[in-house]
Amino acid sequence: MNENLFPEKPGFMKHPLIKPDTVEQRLYQLNLAGKALEGSSLVVLPTGLGKTIIALFVIVSRLQRFGGKA
Repeated sequence: MNENLFPEKPGFMKHPLIKPDTVEQRLYQLNLAGKALEGSSLVVLPTGLGKTIIALFVIVSRLQRFGGKA
């Protein structure tokens, strides 16, 4: 059994508002962004685990859903 659980190259986010091959796809970040889209939230993570990326996911999701108008 030669199953590779940790691929050398991670997948990248695919979203029309995110430049291709720039943001690595990490499941925990997507899960936290999904929860943040459901309501008010506070994300507390150690440095380097992607709080800015989570905010990016939330922002692009809201822009796509509601457009660029306030």
